[in-house]
Amino acid sequence: MNPCILVFGMPRSGTTWIGKLFDSHPDTLYRHEPDSVRRLSMPLFPEKEDAPRYRDELERFVASLPSLRSAKVVGKQPLFPKSYQSGAGLSVYRASVAMAKVLSRIHRNIPCFYRPAAERSERARLVWKSIESSGRLGVCVEALSHVRAIHVVRHPGGYVASKLRGEAAHRFDNPIPGAESTWLLEALVAMAVGKAHGLKSDSLKQFTSAEQMAWCWVLIQEKILADIAGSDRVLTVRYEDVCAEPVAVTQRMFEFADLDWQPQTEAFIRASTQAVNADYYSVFKNPQASAERWRSELAPEVIERIQRILRSSSLHRFYNDDVQTPAALPEAVS
Repeated sequence: MNPCILVFGMPRSGTTWIGKLFDSHPDTLYRHEPDSVRRLSMPLFPEKEDAPRYRDELERFVASLPSLRSAKVVGKQPLFPKSYQSGAGLSVYRASVAMAKVLSRIHRNIPCFYRPAAERSERARLVWKSIESSGRLGVCVEALSHVRAIHVVRHPGGYVASKLRGEAAHRFDNPIPGAESTWLLEALVAMAVGKAHGLKSDSLKQFTSAEQMAWCWVLIQEKILADIAGSDRVLTVRYEDVCAEPVAVTQRMFEFADLDWQPQTEAFIRASTQAVNADYYSVFKNPQASAERWRSELAPEVIERIQRILRSSSLHRFYNDDVQTPAALPEAVS
């Protein structure tokens, strides 16, 4: 298998769509959130200098990805034709995923009886898409010399609005609204990034749910960017830029990952940006509307609180104070 491509970002940041953009290339083997099914033992926010300690585990994990059979990992729709798979193989693959998902309603985690693994392909590139390991990105890049990584960033307002919408619709496993942000923020406050802002655990209760989420966004992104600073194997991409210019930015990502441009990807971009599916996790939606929805969804006072938190961090360089216009990404993080 050729070098692995990582597509990492925080939840509700457009990583699924961007992951499927990579999956649409006929020479990639895509694995969707495998670390949410087969858990890594390493911490969610390991120290970069500890990368050698986790190298063996990460190498074994990446090596295991082609063999995984969980429908959650290998069955994220749509399923694309591949250079290493016949038309008949694709039909069997689609049928296998459909059957596994139906049977999983009766008994959880029924594996797919068939999925491509690209064992004999000399061109296939493994793609590992993750929200679980976004805080591990620096360690992954440091420990795995054969990876290229796409780090996806979305405006904290979009992240907060999407999380609040998901909680209201009970789309997450935790039944207590805001519970995930609370424990996550408590963990981050105990780290160097939290201490640098003077945050203390006993003061977190004064924050609203939206403010807790915004602080999580700031502290996680600061941790990621500090860990990947200076690396020429990580490309930081804003979700808003992919939405505004999907073809141009995808071409840039492909070039960075050493993938050529393919008509199948261009066709998927047209289909995924013109057709609209109302499902919360769908990749078929109007990207501009999706990127900007939070501006009309959140109350003005909530937006101002999020902006105030953003302005307290150097991360405000990613977005102008005029939230309608993303600022240019600094070359240092590209």
